Amino acid sequence: MTEEKKIKIGKLCNKISTVLFVLFFIDVCVIPIMNKAFFMISTAVIVILFSICCIISHIYLKDYKPE
Repeated sequence: MTEEKKIKIGKLCNKISTVLFVLFFIDVCVIPIMNKAFFMISTAVIVILFSICCIISHIYLKDYKPE
């Protein structure tokens, strides 16, 4: 895979993890109106996806230095 492709994928994963981070806080703020099972499942899914995106973006953007 070329460096340019790695940088694009890394930046995309960075944006996705930012969105997931915001979704996590929205999820936590609306606990009182949600079903407990749905809350637990949605929180777990968000955390897992966030972790995967962070790891991928860290690996792909390891040597990236913006100008």
